[in-house]
Amino acid sequence: MTVLSEFLERVQLEHHAIIQELDAMIRKAAPDLIPSLKWRNLTYHSKRNACSLVDHRQYVNLQVWGGAEFEDSNGLLQGTGKGMRHIRFLADAKINHLAVVAIIKQAAAAARA
Repeated sequence: MTVLSEFLERVQLEHHAIIQELDAMIRKAAPDLIPSLKWRNLTYHSKRNACSLVDHRQYVNLQVWGGAEFEDSNGLLQGTGKGMRHIRFLADAKINHLAVVAIIKQAAAAARA
């Protein structure tokens, strides 16, 4: 069983497609990140955590460690904490792949440092 399939067993069926799409984007943008289940979330890490997929009742968040410091010219990152930011996706959301991949690459680079 893969980490992704294990995570999908725990989340709402209506979020499976968006989670699978985001997982594929993360793996393609940063193939060296290691996926694992941490805090019941699908988390991608290297030396440090880079990002996580978090299932909520009405949406899925892409949590980004250190996102407060990242370039985000499309204004996708939300949150007010010291470092963590997130992008919220509804089940039927259209994803701005270029903008999300740019954020994923920044998170992966920070996690490697």
